[in-house]
Amino acid sequence: MKFSLGRILSLTGVVLAVTPMSVRAQDFFRDLGTSSSSGGFGPIAPSEYTYNDISPLGLESLNSTTVQKEEQDNNFAIGPVRFSMAAGVGVELNDNITLAQTGRESDIIIRPSLNIDAIWRMSDLNTLRLSIGLGYAAYMNHSQYDTQGVLISPTSELEFVFMLGNVKFTARERGSYQEDPYAVGLLSGVARYRRYENQVGIKAEVNLNSSTSVTVGYDHYNLWAVDKIFEDQTRALDTVFVKPAYGITPAIKVGLDITYSRISFESGDRPSGNAVLAGPFIEWQIGENTNFYAEGGYEGMHYDGSYRPTAFFNSASGQISPATLAALEAAPADDSNSNSYYFRLELDNKPSDVYQQRLLASRTTEVGFFTNNYTLYHVEYAGDWSAIEKLHVTPSIFYEHYDASGALGESANRVGVLLGFRYNLTNSIVLGLDYRYLWKTSNLPGADYYQNVLFLSAYYKF
Repeated sequence: MKFSLGRILSLTGVVLAVTPMSVRAQDFFRDLGTSSSSGGFGPIAPSEYTYNDISPLGLESLNSTTVQKEEQDNNFAIGPVRFSMAAGVGVELNDNITLAQTGRESDIIIRPSLNIDAIWRMSDLNTLRLSIGLGYAAYMNHSQYDTQGVLISPTSELEFVFMLGNVKFTARERGSYQEDPYAVGLLSGVARYRRYENQVGIKAEVNLNSSTSVTVGYDHYNLWAVDKIFEDQTRALDTVFVKPAYGITPAIKVGLDITYSRISFESGDRPSGNAVLAGPFIEWQIGENTNFYAEGGYEGMHYDGSYRPTAFFNSASGQISPATLAALEAAPADDSNSNSYYFRLELDNKPSDVYQQRLLASRTTEVGFFTNNYTLYHVEYAGDWSAIEKLHVTPSIFYEHYDASGALGESANRVGVLLGFRYNLTNSIVLGLDYRYLWKTSNLPGADYYQNVLFLSAYYKF
């Protein structure tokens, strides 16, 4: 793989921790320094969530999913365990597989997939859930980018909910293997970013009275980068959090999020560090068809030393000019820390029986590629229109801006426009058509790109 200076310097940002991952993620695995465009767990746009799931910021959706409904959606049983299984295949037409500014390469990619969901409702208080998604990507003209093994969806999880006295416990294990760099907004000039991720944690919720509750939890997260150029990203994250909440009225809940994380990098080039997030939140059910969530406060990230990406320089030797490499090595080490603020907002609205919409906005600090951190602003809108029987249309658009720290930092903008169609041909067969446009502008030479993706799919639910 050849690297231009712009492409090298634009490799400046993957997430610190855990992104929202569709169902129930926000409250459980505290997402210190994350957004829906982060490259850890989770889809990038709300349109990739269903409106039967809890929202990315933790609100109950306007069509709230219950255990009973989940059991109805499952289509066969083995004893007390209800299962749902779907297999499909997609054909992707991609006009810029390497997210390149020049020398753009296109390809047709075949993507088969298999999804299995299971739920075992042991009692009214104890429930075990399993979800796993498997996939593969085969490139017609660039076989060097074929999936190495089997892709494991970031929505895969094992969850056990149980009660001890009046305390509700939720334990989860999640793992994934991903290669697509699309979710990492700060990557340019690469076709894949291969990484394994795993997180395990437990939280406890107790209602002190009819209005007051407290949630505490612990989460351990690992990211293992496969490619040598990204080895500085391999890390562990240990997080503890406490979240007291008070219901002012049945429709309004306020509270406080307090989170501490220890970031431990495997590479000796990269110092470990500590991160703290603390701030109030409010959940407001404005009406039957509208709900609102907001939180914000202090976010700090402090490292134990400075960071110089020596391993990257060694891996790039021979692939870029000696003069360029010397200039990079001469840049001062990044000793940046962050003392700043964060916020996250979400507004869900259902103006009619056939349309739902969601607006998200956030400002967060993330851990970077080859820099200590970056500040990310993200805004997105998504809808779900179902006026025609059996057809769902899901438009979505997002904008993000980021500024990375240090001499190798980058300032850039990215815009994404997505439009999806789902047609239920029968109760078992779903046909899909998706289009996605990405456009990135950067202050670094060679880091701009645009990409068009058309995706045709068919799924069969057993």
